[in-house]
Amino acid sequence: MRRLLLAVFLALAAMPARAEGPVVELIAAVKPSVVAIGTHEETRRPQDVILGTGFAVGDGGHILTALHVVRGAPAGSLSIYVGQGDDAEIFRVRQIAADADNDMALLKIEGKTLPALRLYLGKELFEGEEVAFTGYPVGAVYGLYPATHRGIISAITPIARSQVKPGDLTPDMIRAIDKKIMAYQLDATSFPGNSGGPLVEPAEGAVVGVINSTYVQETKDSAADRPSGITFAMPIPPAIEMLKKAGLEP
Repeated sequence: MRRLLLAVFLALAAMPARAEGPVVELIAAVKPSVVAIGTHEETRRPQDVILGTGFAVGDGGHILTALHVVRGAPAGSLSIYVGQGDDAEIFRVRQIAADADNDMALLKIEGKTLPALRLYLGKELFEGEEVAFTGYPVGAVYGLYPATHRGIISAITPIARSQVKPGDLTPDMIRAIDKKIMAYQLDATSFPGNSGGPLVEPAEGAVVGVINSTYVQETKDSAADRPSGITFAMPIPPAIEMLKKAGLEP
């Protein structure tokens, strides 16, 4: 018996210690609040189409995401996916507010609350500051498993738009170009499915922005094989104002 106990003790001692550190703690704190956003239709094959990422805010019964993620979703089909892998649960959501200039949308969850992330109310961020974001890269191609990427704010610049034909310009695009709406350019690899996810400042664990877009060199489908390493995020102040107008605490 003593030999058995000694063997167990030595085996446990040889096991690597559990990873610790600010990023490990940040991921553990953020993941329960991050959801995949998509559409669910029983009569469609496939029934589920993942559009992007969102995260719980306010009272936990609301989701913040990018407006372009949910724009055009068939009526009554907009849903969030909570959890990961085969254990993910589906809940209906509806849009209750939007900010077209800053590409943000606020959704209300039907019958579910989640741990809400705190929005950043501190000083202005500067170039070179470290950030991290969690989301569902390339949708559900690899399954519903949220991934975290980190990098720095490489520039604060007018939001970049992919080159489009003049006839494809929307009023929102033209307005954003005219207003020179500023965004964080990130030195970090993301994918189209990350859109709408939270950009977090690791020291405080608060959301400083919403992932808006990733620079895709060729086509959206090629992003998984040839990511650009350039990501844009919208600063969080407009989202704070949207929550306040909806009667929610940021």
